[in-house]
Amino acid sequence: MKAALFLAVLGASALSASAISIDGGATWGGWTSVGLSDAAGVYATGATTDKYEVYTTVFSFNNNTKTGSPTGGGPTGGGPTGGATGFGTGTFSTGAFANGNTILGIGVRRISGAALGGPTVRFDLDNDSYQAASPGPGRSSSGSFSEAGDFNVQFDGAWTGLNITSHSGTRTGSGAIYSGLSDLQNLPSGTGSGVSGDYAFRAFASMPDGTYQMFFDLNAMAALYGTDNPFGKNAAFKGIGTVGNNVTIALNGLGGNNVAFGVNTAVPDGGMTLALLGSALTGLAALRRKLTA
Repeated sequence: MKAALFLAVLGASALSASAISIDGGATWGGWTSVGLSDAAGVYATGATTDKYEVYTTVFSFNNNTKTGSPTGGGPTGGGPTGGATGFGTGTFSTGAFANGNTILGIGVRRISGAALGGPTVRFDLDNDSYQAASPGPGRSSSGSFSEAGDFNVQFDGAWTGLNITSHSGTRTGSGAIYSGLSDLQNLPSGTGSGVSGDYAFRAFASMPDGTYQMFFDLNAMAALYGTDNPFGKNAAFKGIGTVGNNVTIALNGLGGNNVAFGVNTAVPDGGMTLALLGSALTGLAALRRKLTA
C-alpha cells in the first residue's frame, strides 16, 4: 500500500516537472523568473516606464501543444490574428518542433506601460556582446555590439515569425563597438502570406495586454538557418551560429525598455526522478514477492 502510494506520488511529480505552460502568458507553470525589467542585473537600456517580468524555460519537445486561445503561432494564417496551427510546421520549418528537440522559451509578463507587438530577441552566442547596466554600462544594440554568428529573431504584430538577421562582422575585444553587416533573411512569400510564421520559432500572446511567450527550436534553427542563404532570398546571409549551453539574450520586451540576461540552454536532467522511480519499482516488486511467498 505504502509502496504503491509512493509510486503514485513519484509519477505525479514526474508529470508536474515536465508540464510547461504554453498559453500566451496566462500562467507560468514550468517557467523560471529572471526578474523585473527595471531590476539591477536585468535592465540594460531605454526607458524604465515600461515594466515587465522576464521568464525563461528549457525543455525537450514532446508533443507539446498550446492551450487556451492565445494570439499567434504559425505557420499558416497571417493577417491580424496570426497563425492558427501552434507548433505545426511547413515547407520552411521542416524538422522543427520534433519530439526530442531542445526548446528555449522566453516570456514576458506585462506589469505596466506600453504593450508591445513584435519584439526582437538578440542572441549573443559567446556572451560578450550584450550586458545589463549593472555592473557596467548596459549594452543591447545589435548594430553596435553584435559580431559574427550572433543573430536576431523578430516577430510581427500578429505574433508570427517575421525575420532572422545574422551578423557577419568581427569586433576587436569584448564590448568594442562594431557596425558590421546585418543580413536580413525573410520568408520567400513575406509576412501576411500563407506561409507567414513558417520558421523554427513560435510566439503566443495574451491580448490585449501584450503578455507573451516565445519558443525557439534550437536544433532545427541550427539545421535550417546555419547555412548561407537558406531560402534563396539574400546572398549576404551567412547563417547563424550555434547556440551553446550558455547564451546571453538582449530583448526589447515592451516599448523602449531593453533587458539583457544569461540563459543555460541545457535541458534539466530528469535522471534523479527516473532513478527514484526505478528504485520504487524494484522495492514494490520485492514487497510483492515477499507477500506472496
